Amino acid sequence: MERKNHMRKNSKNEKVIRAMAIGISAMLMASSPLTALAAEGEGNSSEGNEDKNITVTPEAGVCDQAEAAAKDADKAVEGAEKSAADVKSEVADQVVAGEAKDTQGKDLSQAVLDANAKVEDKTVEGGSSLKDAESAVENADTALGVAEAKDKLSDAELDKAAEEADKAGQTAEEAKDAMQAAQDKVNGQIENIKDAASITDANAAYEEAKKTTDQAQADFDAKLGEYNTAKTAYEEAAQKVAAYEKAYEEAVNSADANAEAAAAELEAAKTNAEALAKALEAAKKAVDTSVKGAMDIADKEALTQGDNGLNWKNEDQLFISIMQNYYLPEVQKITADDIKVVRRQGEDNNTKNYFEVTYTDENGNKQTKYYNYVMDDKQTSKDNIVIFEKRIEEVNWKTAQETNPDQYVKENGDTITVSEVEKGLKDGTIIAVDGKKVIKNDGTESIIISDNNQKTENGEVDTDVNEATEKESWKLDENGNLIKTVTADVTTITYTDAKFTSTEQYQTEAERDAAAAAKEKDLKDAAGKDVTVTGTEKTDYTYTGNGTYIPTFTKTVNVKDEEVEWKHTDKKTDYGVRTEEEAVAKVTKEQEKALSNKINDDDDLYLIGVSSDLKVTGYTEDHWYDDSDFLVSGTVSATYAKVTKKTVDQSTFGSLWNDIKALFGKGEATNKKLEDAARKAVEAEGGIFLSAHWDDWKFGKATIRYVAGVSVKTDEKTTAAEAQNAVQDAALAQAKANGATGVYNVKTTDTDTIAHTSYSYEIDYLEKTGETTTNTAVRTETYANAEVLTGQIIQNLNYIQGNIKLTQKDTEYRKFVDDAKALTQKYQKLLQDAQDAQKDVVAAQGKVEELKAEIEALKSNRTSNLGALKELEGKLAVAEQNKKDAEDTLKEILGSLDEAGGELDKVIERLTPAPTPGTPAGGEGEIGGAGDTEEGGAGEAAIVVTPVALAAAPAAQATVVAQNQAAAPVVQIADEAAPLAEAAPANTQETVQAGSDKEETKEAVNIEEEDVPLADVAVESEHAKMSWWWWLIILILGATGYEMYKKHNEKKLKAQAENAGDIEE
Repeated sequence: MERKNHMRKNSKNEKVIRAMAIGISAMLMASSPLTALAAEGEGNSSEGNEDKNITVTPEAGVCDQAEAAAKDADKAVEGAEKSAADVKSEVADQVVAGEAKDTQGKDLSQAVLDANAKVEDKTVEGGSSLKDAESAVENADTALGVAEAKDKLSDAELDKAAEEADKAGQTAEEAKDAMQAAQDKVNGQIENIKDAASITDANAAYEEAKKTTDQAQADFDAKLGEYNTAKTAYEEAAQKVAAYEKAYEEAVNSADANAEAAAAELEAAKTNAEALAKALEAAKKAVDTSVKGAMDIADKEALTQGDNGLNWKNEDQLFISIMQNYYLPEVQKITADDIKVVRRQGEDNNTKNYFEVTYTDENGNKQTKYYNYVMDDKQTSKDNIVIFEKRIEEVNWKTAQETNPDQYVKENGDTITVSEVEKGLKDGTIIAVDGKKVIKNDGTESIIISDNNQKTENGEVDTDVNEATEKESWKLDENGNLIKTVTADVTTITYTDAKFTSTEQYQTEAERDAAAAAKEKDLKDAAGKDVTVTGTEKTDYTYTGNGTYIPTFTKTVNVKDEEVEWKHTDKKTDYGVRTEEEAVAKVTKEQEKALSNKINDDDDLYLIGVSSDLKVTGYTEDHWYDDSDFLVSGTVSATYAKVTKKTVDQSTFGSLWNDIKALFGKGEATNKKLEDAARKAVEAEGGIFLSAHWDDWKFGKATIRYVAGVSVKTDEKTTAAEAQNAVQDAALAQAKANGATGVYNVKTTDTDTIAHTSYSYEIDYLEKTGETTTNTAVRTETYANAEVLTGQIIQNLNYIQGNIKLTQKDTEYRKFVDDAKALTQKYQKLLQDAQDAQKDVVAAQGKVEELKAEIEALKSNRTSNLGALKELEGKLAVAEQNKKDAEDTLKEILGSLDEAGGELDKVIERLTPAPTPGTPAGGEGEIGGAGDTEEGGAGEAAIVVTPVALAAAPAAQATVVAQNQAAAPVVQIADEAAPLAEAAPANTQETVQAGSDKEETKEAVNIEEEDVPLADVAVESEHAKMSWWWWLIILILGATGYEMYKKHNEKKLKAQAENAGDIEE
């Protein structure tokens, strides 16, 4: 069964508030166009919570998100309502009709008042009320609380229904299983009756079957009671689930309807809020347009007053705004559309600064004026601009101070009149230099260039001054010194250090010196000088490597399709190898051995090694008389050296020969010694000693066999290591050149060093690399105390003389700016508040839309418990079927008990013993009688004993036992029953053979509960003698048989007392 997922609620206090809200829900619904429902089962109580500090976390509910959304929406709508009310009050108090008009004269202030009337007033046509929206949201919240409670109650009852359905299902299943088990048990017990070895066992098995049946009935009755109880409880819970689900749906629908109502009211409020904001925006725009210039001034004033210290850039912007928006249009009445005020920064960025004002006058002529400002007319304040006009001479001061200055100024700041300067120019004490007037004072002479040869870092420079070309000039240097400069033509020749290194190597010093002298002459002829020759020499070394080797030769045998027997099976008659590898190995071994033997058999050859590249290259064809075999092909190669045979004597061994002879003289075993000596001689030359034959010793000669070593020398190499490493390649090349195919036992013995000496030279000299002639200064006269006079234009002369145009403190100027600020700020605030209120409405709309979405989610996402009930009904149907199956099985069990009784009858009949031969004294076919004896006699008639059919009852069953039965087996006698014989015939009638061969048949006799078998005579008294079969039973069973006999007599006495007369046959 599907269960809903719940979210944990956030606050216990919310539940308390919810309970309060639910309690007054009826009052809230009365004021709403829609109906809210009262909640059930919600809230948390701290009662019973002794520890007041313990916070009980409420159980999460299905409506938690929707309820949270309702609270958010309620809060948002409440905020929007307050914002709207505040704006409505502000507009009513502050807006005055006629204060804001557009360019066509339309009263935009009245439009603001008209739009304001519809806000929070439904009495006005088109009016709206956020209060109504808030009430609708609160009603939706209350309805959600009801839905939450119904959901919890539904869940609780669903849990109960599920529990009871599970109980009913389990009980029915247990009843079914129990009945089936009982039936299986009864069936087994019936089989036990059928298979009983005695009537006692049969009776006991029947009794067990009876008990099982009774117990099955009792178990079924108990389970049926439990089942009916669970089913009834389930049905009650299911009815409640259906009722709660309906109530839940009604509550959610109510919440949805209230949310829709709130949304509609918010939409109307949004329309009115937008209308008011647009009206204020239009009014503000008209206000901004009308006071744009004044507000620009106000903004610039605020900037200058709010910055840190005096910010001239900000002050400049304020000055420009004042000029454009107030002074020129309001004071000067210049209404041109192209007024421009541009700041021009002076050289000192101070007094020389000015502002250029340009515009076109009413006659179409371009006008230009110049203004400047300072801060405060007394220079005591930095918050009051003082505006004055600039002269044209102050603007063009550079030209004016040169052509027509107001005065001259010395470097020390002293001033000098124009007439005093003109007098100095005439008498030479003042020099006109670069357009300046300079007082010369005293000076000093300085030589700059003269004839000389000067060494440089990489050569030499020769200088020559032509005095005939000298000229003089005056100037002021960068340090303010008055300089007289004399110029002349100066020729400069540049020499650069150079070196010539010969690349030629000469075999003798004389050859080198001759070549160096010729080169020296060439350099001097090419305008070089200071030539120096240095002779050089060097010695280089080369190396050759020396070594020995043995030249080798190769003999190759080609193997083509050599057949190798392939062993295909494990039969002993199948010979050969198993794999290709074994086939190759076999041929390799044979071929290498053959080739080796061939080399070794040749006394002139020495085997070094054998190699092969054999492989299986095919197979023979498979015939009926022969399996396929491997075909091996390839080459087998032997590397060998040639053997040298040599007769040696004293000259061969040198001083070693005397040592050899001494060995003979001492009588030592000389073969090994001589061979070692010969071996040393051979190996010293890189060879391999093989054998020695000293047969010719008496003649001072011997014959030895050896592989001779060959000497080799490499080409010259640059290093000894390179020469040593080249021995191998040199040996191979030499061997191949002499007809060998390879080398063996290559050894490097030593290296030879070869010296090579050669001669060369170097030349150091000065190379002429340039010659120039220029007219340049060769000497100067410096007047370090000269004073430069500067023409001066006095800046801001109108300010100095008090000719002021405007200050920020002027009354008319202040009213112009401050009135505009007040009006703009008012509409700015009203518009902002209206826009904020509009945003609050939109935000509230968003929250209500979220609430609607959450409610819709409740409708679409929540799984109704009715579906779960259907699943439970299915479970209950299964349980009902199981109950019916159990009931049917019980009926079968009860029917099986009757079957058990019938089977018991059959068993008793089967186990009742056949009568013994002979007839009792009392008469044919009867037990007892007046003439009965205990022993009986020969020729007695046979007695027929028939088992008794027993009724189905819990008491022990009585049976009839035959008398005078010879050779009877051990008899088991049940409590309160007559002894029974075993191994009775299975049929209900017994045929007994009499002494006269006559067959007689006795029918079975039924004995009721606690009756005794009927006889032809009265029942014996307690003191009567026992019949022979009782003696037989007692004899066999001992005390147990006697106990059975006593019980038998007790029953007879009881029957006599009850019947008060004779026992009927």
